[in-house]
Amino acid sequence: MIANKVELRTRPILMAAMGTSVGMIPIALEWAIGLERLSPLAVVAIGGLMVSTFLTLVYVPKLYSLFDELKEKAKDFLYSLKPAKTGDQTD
Repeated sequence: MIANKVELRTRPILMAAMGTSVGMIPIALEWAIGLERLSPLAVVAIGGLMVSTFLTLVYVPKLYSLFDELKEKAKDFLYSLKPAKTGDQTD
């Protein structure tokens, strides 16, 4: 289930990140006239965008699956604590 969702969302996430990063390359390489002073900012923005894209595509689905497994284990544990009902007891 999670793999299907990751596969579905990978392309738009990568397209947005790559498009933004490629658009900042002239500023980062100081090719943009008048924007040379923004070169360090562009380099940091490109790096941050790449790191956040990696985290979005790898760690978020992994954390989701870990929490989902934890929820299932907690549900099973709580279900095992319930006393079994016996219909033959009368008071």
